[in-house]
Amino acid sequence: MDPHRIADRARPAIGRARSLLGRARRRARGSVPRPAHRAGRLPSLGQDHTAGHRSYVASLPPEGVRWLHTKPFSAPPTYEMARCMHSFAHIVERLDLGPGAQVLDVGCGPGWISEFLARCGYHVTGIDVSEEMVAIARRRSAAIPVGETGMATAPVTEFHAMPVSDLPWTGRFDAAILYDALHHFHDERATLEAIRRSLAPGGRIYVHEGVRPAPGSDGERELIEEMRRYGTLESPFDPEYLLEVVRDAGFEDVQQLIERDELVDLARPSEAVEALRRAMGSPTTNTLVAVNPIPADAGAEGLSGRIELVDGPRRGTGGAVELTVRVVNTGTAFWPVAGRYPYPLGSVNLAPWVPGPDGGRAELPRVPLPRFVPAGGSAEVEMRIDAPAAGDGALAIDLVREGVGWFGDLGGEALRVPSAPGPADDPGAGV
Repeated sequence: MDPHRIADRARPAIGRARSLLGRARRRARGSVPRPAHRAGRLPSLGQDHTAGHRSYVASLPPEGVRWLHTKPFSAPPTYEMARCMHSFAHIVERLDLGPGAQVLDVGCGPGWISEFLARCGYHVTGIDVSEEMVAIARRRSAAIPVGETGMATAPVTEFHAMPVSDLPWTGRFDAAILYDALHHFHDERATLEAIRRSLAPGGRIYVHEGVRPAPGSDGERELIEEMRRYGTLESPFDPEYLLEVVRDAGFEDVQQLIERDELVDLARPSEAVEALRRAMGSPTTNTLVAVNPIPADAGAEGLSGRIELVDGPRRGTGGAVELTVRVVNTGTAFWPVAGRYPYPLGSVNLAPWVPGPDGGRAELPRVPLPRFVPAGGSAEVEMRIDAPAAGDGALAIDLVREGVGWFGDLGGEALRVPSAPGPADDPGAGV
């Protein structure tokens, strides 16, 4: 959150309470009531901020509570709507999760991110220390109109009023999101460590935070006044310190990013370049994406799986073979999803191949799993394979644990794909 933009988002009809509410810092977070005096973030005032977060909704005027049910939408639209929509698009694009992925929304507040994630087909778990915020999040999720959002089934969401230190899950989630939330926790390292434990190996965290304002600035005074007024903890981070904290919590492949969302006047491109240069030198937001490491000893033990043909094959555009398969984890080992390329060691991917000229495998591009698959679990995967030789029935699909081996070499059996009908056999192919 950019503290210097608070006044720009205020609406006179609602006044200062709405302006303060417009900042995502209002989401209630679990924390122990002790001051935050670490060098890399704004100190607290020593207030009981756990109590402040829990009582926050009750301290708002009626129009502020109503807005929690519609955030980020309002009439007329405010700066907050554009900011939230841009940020949500970045989250979805950067995490690149498949349907049914398990997502943890930490400090979910009124649940607007959880609602949007559910509309995208993800299975969402929201936590917040405020029971009132959780109640609003549940109502928003329950109001999603099934059948009008592109989903075949009702959204899968659950919400819990709990501090982050009480997270009961280990290795469950594909991703965790901390959107304008981390600055509400008194112990940032312990918070991130608890979240990392809840992530599956290879799972990712997305952190979006405001930057600590300069000492004595208007932004700092706004935050201090808010802590006095509501008793909440408003303690943003210096970018270098936040980067250090995420790494210290055990995350790897940490990317520090900058948000720039605007239309560029092609008649004056130099102004956009200069604005980007200034933003990179003095960012107003902290945005980081990081990975929960896959254990180095993730070997072949317990690897066993089955691939079932669900739909197809059929010929798509350009002669590609299209089909849907179901992968079933019949072993005891957890299957981490790759999440990025190059594929991490220990991750599991679908690996199509055709016979090579020497009798071996001629490997085709991997197809990542849409989500992690625990022992006994399964996932459906839509595949599009550009394979010139696939039409003669030679196409096979196996599973591979990167850096370890092919499941077919470990006692498993690859799926042999029957010939897909060509344009001559299926007039509708390629349409």
